[in-house]
Amino acid sequence: MSDNNFNYDTFIQNPPNPDDVTGFSSHESLFSSSSSTSFIPNSFNISFFNVNGLKMHGQTKLEQISTFFSLKNISFGDIVDTHLYPKQMKFLSKRISNYTVFSSNLDTSKQILSFGGVSLFIENSLALHVQDFQSHSSRLLS
Repeated sequence: MSDNNFNYDTFIQNPPNPDDVTGFSSHESLFSSSSSTSFIPNSFNISFFNVNGLKMHGQTKLEQISTFFSLKNISFGDIVDTHLYPKQMKFLSKRISNYTVFSSNLDTSKQILSFGGVSLFIENSLALHVQDFQSHSSRLLS
């Protein structure tokens, strides 16, 4: 159900200024539990992160992402620009045991070390319903 008063085009062209958001303390962050919303039954939360590569400090970044997923009750968490092959991502993500990870292949046609990489973390109870997935490129899973 959509709100008839919401103008999507205006929102995209003029998104809200984060400084104008009322009630947001400068001490709060995405990782603070005080800014977490209450859990709503029969719903799911989605997040997207550009991690700008996981070759350096990958384990630390994944631990931070895992903390965020837990605090915000994330059901589907997408991270992009991992710069990792699926086997590397699977190894790194073993510590996030309550999620199943699906990763794209890297683009090896370029003359650079690594390019792209998308990984979708799905909470285990929902991941049971995934029958198949395909990597169409280094940036696209289906």
